[in-house]
Amino acid sequence: MTSDDDLLRTLLTAGPDSEPQTDRILDAALRSFEAYGPRRTTMDDVARESGLGRATIYRRFPTKGDLVTGVLLREARRFFAELDDAVAALPTLEERLVEGFAVALRIGREQRLVNRLMVVEPELILPHSTVKAGPLLAAARGYIAGRLRTAQRLGAAPADVDPEVVAEILVRLTHSLVLTPEGHIPLDEEGARAFARRYLLPIIVRPAP
Repeated sequence: MTSDDDLLRTLLTAGPDSEPQTDRILDAALRSFEAYGPRRTTMDDVARESGLGRATIYRRFPTKGDLVTGVLLREARRFFAELDDAVAALPTLEERLVEGFAVALRIGREQRLVNRLMVVEPELILPHSTVKAGPLLAAARGYIAGRLRTAQRLGAAPADVDPEVVAEILVRLTHSLVLTPEGHIPLDEEGARAFARRYLLPIIVRPAP
């Protein structure tokens, strides 16, 4: 079984898609998946969309399942990279957590592939967003927990806060709000920041004695 650390490493480490021709294939596959859904997309469709031959596609992605996995992993890496960029210049843990929460909600809402799959192939995406979402949630939890542990080593986060528990709370809340946005919690960026300052920061920066 793949460990949470292995999965996180896979998501955050550039893989074969860092090669320009592979990127071209993944770009074409992403466009096709967004337009038609993975089930209706064939390897021939991806070859035509990318302007590359079938043999080139199959050398890098032997099956359509491999191609779907490649697209989803790259989208996950893009998510984490955009999140890192959004908080990198902020000086305090509090500011990074508030901004990270708001940005994660925005990115989740704007994820075209997932939103499209919810419409054209819900039977494909819903299990991996609900009962089979464990690996994805574990990767996101590891991402946040790792940054909280770094903050603890630097003295920027309370030492008696459990990074895994805090990360679990943040990940599960964000995941729920992205999947089911209707509710009382504001999801625009300013509203999300205000919510995070009032309700989430006390969990992390002002722990109960």
